Amino acid sequence: MIPINYHHLYYFYVIAKAETISKACETLLLAQSTVSAQLKQFEDALGRRLFERRKQRLFLTEDGRLVLDYAESIFEMGQELQDAIRDRPGAGRIAIQVGILNAAPRAFGHALLECILRETPTAHVTVLEGSFDELLTGLRQQKLDIVLSDVSIRSQDQEEFSNHLVGKVPIVLAAAPRLARRYRKMPRDLDGAPFILPSLPSQVYHQLQDELVQWKVRPNVVAEVQDVELARRLAVAGHGIVPLNAYTVSASLPVNGLKVIGSDHSLDIYESIYLVTRRRKWPNPLVERLIKIFHLPLKASGTTRSG
Repeated sequence: MIPINYHHLYYFYVIAKAETISKACETLLLAQSTVSAQLKQFEDALGRRLFERRKQRLFLTEDGRLVLDYAESIFEMGQELQDAIRDRPGAGRIAIQVGILNAAPRAFGHALLECILRETPTAHVTVLEGSFDELLTGLRQQKLDIVLSDVSIRSQDQEEFSNHLVGKVPIVLAAAPRLARRYRKMPRDLDGAPFILPSLPSQVYHQLQDELVQWKVRPNVVAEVQDVELARRLAVAGHGIVPLNAYTVSASLPVNGLKVIGSDHSLDIYESIYLVTRRRKWPNPLVERLIKIFHLPLKASGTTRSG
């Protein structure tokens, strides 16, 4: 039996994804006559019709859907092979490509990188930042091995991706020491106080807004900031009170640059942190290790409080 022509299989795969031969030609950088001829040769070799044409678009036949299922598995395995080779750049070192949500607290990203380099000092780490959708695309295309996010994967993505909760860190209100001394009593003293709030999208934003409404407190919002590190720096400079996760406050520089307001009054707000991975036949071994060992503390130690 003559082995299957994998060039023909790849042309079929691209056509099936593009749904038209003209769009497939843009990806393949081949003439339409060439692609059409290659597809016909593939169908002749299989003895099956793989597409039917309706209104200038191609639709898979039942046999075509079966072939596409196999093609997706075959080319996904090929991509995993390339990724596995890339993960070992030489001299026995292992490589890992890490994605970090651009709005996630920097302290969490730092903790993850510290864990990687502590666990595997010879690792070669590449870090990319982006939006959640950009990072999921990176995982899907196997340009990333793992993603750190404070956003959970959506239900429609759960067959392709896995969610691993690594920490549920309490949110506290913090301010520069001089400012914190003016707001000792929570929530009474917070009415009219200067606040630096997270902007949407943020899992903390809605929870904090609900808390302020319940307290009947109207803060003086001086800024709404998506970047947690920028909000922290504004708070250290004395511009307002900021809701931060306790881990970020405890790891903050300068030391004692921020104090927690209201040590006896819990906000009962938490920030959940996840490692997101793509389901793969042969995962990066360092990723498997991280899923087992990397956890953020539920309570940050050494946080300076005011009150």
